[in-house]
Amino acid sequence: MVRTPGRLPPEIASAAFTVGQGRSAGVTPKRLRGGDLQRPFRGVREPATDAAEAECSDQELLALRRRCDALELVLPPGAFFSHLTAARLWPLPLPRPTPSEPLHVSVFEPQMSPRRKTVAGHRVSDQLIRVVRRGGYPLVDAASLFCQLAAQLSLEDLVAAGDALVLVPRFADPCDERPYVSLSDLAERVDRSRGRGKARAWRAVGLVRPGAESRPETLVRLAIGDAGLPEPEVNPDVYAADGTFIGRGDMVYRKYKVLVEYDGEQHRTDTRQYDRDIGRLDRFDAEGWRVVRLTGRAFFADRATCLARIEQALLAAGWRR
Repeated sequence: MVRTPGRLPPEIASAAFTVGQGRSAGVTPKRLRGGDLQRPFRGVREPATDAAEAECSDQELLALRRRCDALELVLPPGAFFSHLTAARLWPLPLPRPTPSEPLHVSVFEPQMSPRRKTVAGHRVSDQLIRVVRRGGYPLVDAASLFCQLAAQLSLEDLVAAGDALVLVPRFADPCDERPYVSLSDLAERVDRSRGRGKARAWRAVGLVRPGAESRPETLVRLAIGDAGLPEPEVNPDVYAADGTFIGRGDMVYRKYKVLVEYDGEQHRTDTRQYDRDIGRLDRFDAEGWRVVRLTGRAFFADRATCLARIEQALLAAGWRR
């Protein structure tokens, strides 16, 4: 008969705890070796997570926070999350993590960087780096984070992260002050940075545009530029000749009255969003705009065809290479 492990004391039953904390709460060494307790790091125990929950994509941030909570218990004073880990905790729009992606933790010299399994320790000397608290975690500041990511991300993904950092949302969240850094301050920080990735960071900051509201929109905009097509405005308000507000467009060519719309997953699953988009695009059509709609599935499966559709619309509107 398989015995059910005894219940943990309530003060440590729902989150990670150190072995020392467990012993102080009266947990026996045998119980600390129980199969229902995970060992994310040496000297740390954590109640096991349901496997289905851990594999669900919309639970990735929750799973990361659980790992960081566990690691924080055994980090030295002054340590902070940096690089990809800080970017995901922020959170910034990034590619999905790989199963082997470590937690990135930094300390300032002369402190020794943490050395633990599944942890990438960094010892930094850059005096421009600041530590900020966000979501309860000590993180590297936004501008320095961008410089760190330059050594880890592709140019396109770095630009998408930069777009998110400088974004001023249309509807402000009083609990989340934006932008996280201005474009001018970001450019100045990159100029003063040193080390790996500076060339990529400098190139990326020149492609960052305030107004981009999603990673796919950024990737479409960059693909448009790579194809030799003119650069569109990003999410501007558009008005008719009589001053009537028509709507906002994802990527807008005012001169040619061409609108490129990126339809993500929410356009398929959110009926109200879909209905609003139909009404908005009807208004553009009534004003003589050519609308090119791209779905995420189509763009990432056949980018060339999507770009050809944009080019054809521009050529029909009078643009010439």
